[in-house]
Amino acid sequence: MGEKKRRGRRDYLNDFRQNAAGEYLYTGEHYAFVEQGKSRRRFLTELWLLCGGALVAAVAAGCIPAAGMDSCFYVLIPYAAGLMGAVSLCWGLGRLTAGGDPLRAYVYQETVEKLPGRAALTAAAAGVTLTGTAIHLILLGFEGKFWSSVLFLVLEATVLAFSLLAKRWVQGQTWTK
Repeated sequence: MGEKKRRGRRDYLNDFRQNAAGEYLYTGEHYAFVEQGKSRRRFLTELWLLCGGALVAAVAAGCIPAAGMDSCFYVLIPYAAGLMGAVSLCWGLGRLTAGGDPLRAYVYQETVEKLPGRAALTAAAAGVTLTGTAIHLILLGFEGKFWSSVLFLVLEATVLAFSLLAKRWVQGQTWTK
């Protein structure tokens, strides 16, 4: 019988073939990390520090009772988007780390190609959260939560900075087929 070609989300399954022993072997393309002054291990370590730092800062910011974090939708919604973006960023980085070297083409497409977008989403959400918090503070004041609001702003600025650095880090690396 003819082999059924898959399209769409699971088209990478076309790159697997069954051998005589019944095992599936990957026959698709691979991408290898090109060292440019730093090893893959160092690159991943630095990237984990940035992405993990962004996630820790985002979680910590959510634990602070800052002005606007209790009922202000234009602070809460972008904060939640930024938190989900940071989780997604770490998830993609975990998949990149577990993928090994060389990476299978479908892992490369889901990690290396999408990490800059995930980092940009996280940074944008942190920027909108900072803007929303600033607007809230201008309109309603600190509501007796001065230091917690300042700490919240510092943590969100950390998420913004770490996400932008992670985006730059990933885009600055070269991978070859």
